Amino acid sequence: MSASLVVKHPQEVQGVYEEVDPAKLALLCEQHAWIVKPIYRASDAVLAMPFFDWVKSLRSPQAFKPAAVQLYHHSATFPKVMGIMLGLSSMADNFMMPFYAKHAYGEADHHAMLMDWMLRHQLLASADEIHTVLPTLETQACINFAYQMAIEQDRDKWLVGLNSGIERCSNDFFKVVAPKMHELGAGDAYFDVHVEADEHHSIMGLDYIVPQDAQSPRGQALIAKALEGISLWAAMLHSWIGVDLHPRFNLDGSLVNVRS
Repeated sequence: MSASLVVKHPQEVQGVYEEVDPAKLALLCEQHAWIVKPIYRASDAVLAMPFFDWVKSLRSPQAFKPAAVQLYHHSATFPKVMGIMLGLSSMADNFMMPFYAKHAYGEADHHAMLMDWMLRHQLLASADEIHTVLPTLETQACINFAYQMAIEQDRDKWLVGLNSGIERCSNDFFKVVAPKMHELGAGDAYFDVHVEADEHHSIMGLDYIVPQDAQSPRGQALIAKALEGISLWAAMLHSWIGVDLHPRFNLDGSLVNVRS
């Protein structure tokens, strides 16, 4: 992970930005290379998949509707899952409560921002139309992945699976979508904020994880959980555009195959 990629992040308090110490980021990346390297290798592979070609080919914001309406369901779920993680924290994990709370607070209104954008650009005739949209099976699977981790209360799996894995992929997603929307004259704070927010979320959890040996049973279990999330994320994105694609990854993050 390159420290130069992350300069600041939304602090979610009083609407200000807080500088992130690049030296600390570099140290976290070095300490956790066992999980960072596989995650980055896998997420880079996802970026080369057909969904992102589809985004780059968009000629109007309205053409983004198949993805936007599914993204709404995913976005609306995130703060709920984080609330569960917060609510089920044991006394021994109370030190994590501010971490979960800030993340949930930061995500709580994002789906409403997306709804405003969809209405403004006439992707939907009314807000009620969203209730006629059926989430794809892959969208549900990605959502259920987060619910599973919240219920299991394995803090390290949550941090590598959600914060370090899916949030990394989410950041990649918005780094492509946000400039595309500006190109189409439909740029919005909803897309822009995720470029910074998700990039920070993708690493801030590593500070709470004990470094592991990548060859140990625990290390491999955590790597596998992170890569599972990335596989589900990639399958979800492609389901939004009608492409049946389910990537699998080796524990080093390299692509095993793409089943379609």
